[in-house]
Amino acid sequence: MYSTNNKRLLIDLFKDNEEKVFKASNLIETLKDKMNKATIYRQLKQLEDEKIIRKSYNDEDNSYEYQYSSYCNNHLHLKCKLCGKIIHLKCNDANTFISHVLSIHGFSIDSYSTSILGICKECLGHA
Repeated sequence: MYSTNNKRLLIDLFKDNEEKVFKASNLIETLKDKMNKATIYRQLKQLEDEKIIRKSYNDEDNSYEYQYSSYCNNHLHLKCKLCGKIIHLKCNDANTFISHVLSIHGFSIDSYSTSILGICKECLGHA
């Protein structure tokens, strides 16, 4: 399989699961019949460099996670601590908060890599 096919396979997997985060180990297991571990890591790095996916650190698992991010540059994210779901927080109130933090506190939030941890409504309903 050519590198471009490997890249397309990964992009399609991320696009089909926009609200899901993947650990490298999940991707290696899912794609073990299609590409090897080294190819997966190489493609992840390339996709991250191209800002097609975003890489974030999960403090609870001490591991990195990857998510589709072709449109994640200008908003915050909500991440469920129970199921891992990512919610794209694209609303005026979030933008007002980002502006407030900058103007009042002199701190610029990196909205591309910032996730606010909590529990999503589906998991709250099961708790």
